[in-house]
Amino acid sequence: MKNIFYFFMILIFLLTSGFSADINATIVNGNTKTFQLLLNQVSKDRNQTEEISLEKTLLQELLKPNKEPTLRTFTLAKDDTSYKKLFLTYLDDIKLQSKTQNILQESQKKIITIESEIKTLPQHAPSLLSNQLQDAYYHQKVHLLQKQSETIEQELQQLKTLLVTSLGNIHFNQDDLHKVLKEGENKATAHLAKINKLNIVQEQASLISDKNRVSSIQKQLQSLQKAYHDETKELLADHFLLFSAYVKSKNDKAFIEEKQIRQLSTKYQHLTEDEVDNYLSPLLLSLEKKYIGQIKTLTGASKQEIEDILYQGWKFINEPIFTINDTAISIFKMVWALLIFIFGFIVGALYKKKINKIASNRRSFTPSTRTILANLGYYLIVTIAFFMALNILGVKLSSIALVAGALSVGIGFGLQNIVSNFVSGLILMFERSVKIGDYIEVDENTRGYVTDIRMRSTTINTNENIDIIIPNQSFIQNNVINWTMSDNIRRFSIPFGVAYGTDVHMVINVIKEAVLNSDLREDIVENSQRQTRVIMTEMADSSVNFELFVWVRGDKLHKPKRTASEFLVVIYDTLYANQIEIPFPQQDIHIRSIENDIPILTKKEFK
Repeated sequence: MKNIFYFFMILIFLLTSGFSADINATIVNGNTKTFQLLLNQVSKDRNQTEEISLEKTLLQELLKPNKEPTLRTFTLAKDDTSYKKLFLTYLDDIKLQSKTQNILQESQKKIITIESEIKTLPQHAPSLLSNQLQDAYYHQKVHLLQKQSETIEQELQQLKTLLVTSLGNIHFNQDDLHKVLKEGENKATAHLAKINKLNIVQEQASLISDKNRVSSIQKQLQSLQKAYHDETKELLADHFLLFSAYVKSKNDKAFIEEKQIRQLSTKYQHLTEDEVDNYLSPLLLSLEKKYIGQIKTLTGASKQEIEDILYQGWKFINEPIFTINDTAISIFKMVWALLIFIFGFIVGALYKKKINKIASNRRSFTPSTRTILANLGYYLIVTIAFFMALNILGVKLSSIALVAGALSVGIGFGLQNIVSNFVSGLILMFERSVKIGDYIEVDENTRGYVTDIRMRSTTINTNENIDIIIPNQSFIQNNVINWTMSDNIRRFSIPFGVAYGTDVHMVINVIKEAVLNSDLREDIVENSQRQTRVIMTEMADSSVNFELFVWVRGDKLHKPKRTASEFLVVIYDTLYANQIEIPFPQQDIHIRSIENDIPILTKKEFK
């Protein structure tokens, strides 16, 4: 009766499938009898097409007995050897669980794809049954993979509990563990060197097309790679033993070893970050919490996380961005070079400030000397910092010379004035023809004190307190009057005139005497070489002209117009006091006799 029931169920499916192509739950959730009846029905079909063959194959696969995964049981470890085996089993289960999950995800994707395909098939499509059977095959596979994943997850939890519980009864010899680790690292390194060497030999054999040698080397490589995998797996387990020893003795080195285990698990066993975070890290954390303590574990873990963040940050800023002269340039190098350059400017400014302070307290330092020392030291420090920054960035002096040579033409034309001013500034600093504090005259409207000499320009402060910035090349190419270059004395020439008929000797005497006895006498230089003189210069149309020559020193020298005005006031007052006439321009008109032939208008005619 049951066989008849299943037969009718299959018949209903076959009939309904002719009306609508949809996911058939009878096949997806079918059992052995359902699939056997379908197989018998399909086998009766004499048309052995590809679809019929595929249907038979799928039904045969569905009829195969599937062994449900069984949960293994483990016991507490009694010594470090059995404890190590538990950890190795834990590693194997992590990899197996990861592999199972990957296959499960792929199968689930296939179910979505095949079911989407079924929904798009026509009602009488020949491939409808085979697609339905393949969908059932994938569902059966997913079911088994889910069971297997659940079983592995239970095993992992069991192993984790056993490892945490067993640690309290295990005795470790840390010295022996360090020796074992050293030996294991040496073996792994030697093994890796052999693999790398064989890879080169294999490539050489491939180049000469020696197939037999390539095949032989390939077998050796497979054997070596398996041995290397086993050695590194043992090495990782030995690190776990050392970690467990540190945890049991409540040694803070456990946190460092924990980080080492996480790194080695990725390097040696190729565990992904998810596998480490989901399985390995929780095991290590559980051991730390139980034997080191919750608070200390959190403190140590936080400290380790901070170190990891700092390490990742350090690694990021040292990541090469580009290369210059085969030197990798990273963010750190660029920032470091920039900081050195800025530091050079700061040190140069501090040096300049210190020199100015020392020079202002010592009379032996002139303003010009102070400026030369300050500017040269400043530019030297900045230049050194600049080259240090370039060296960090991998730019060598030879490269700079090449670039300078390539840019020499451009500098000659485009930067001609800048280079000229720069060189002129150096000449002014060393030649000292113009110094800080000098009172100079560039043209009739530009005169004042030199307040600063830079590499490109010189600053002049006029009597109107206006700062004028003049390019340095103007002082080299043009005439410049330096009123205070050698000393602070200058001769003023003050012109004046008197009327005709005045005693010229009296004028000379009274003016000279008045000047020497005036309030300006403290600023007048009078000695054998520099004497105040009044001389007659010419007999002009309206006046007899004189000129006062007087030597002046001090601040009066820097105010020429004001000083000349003061001397003119003295001259005017003296002439006025001695009743000496000061002439003004005048012309006499002489009318010659009128010729007889020119008619003269009478008074009446004029009117």
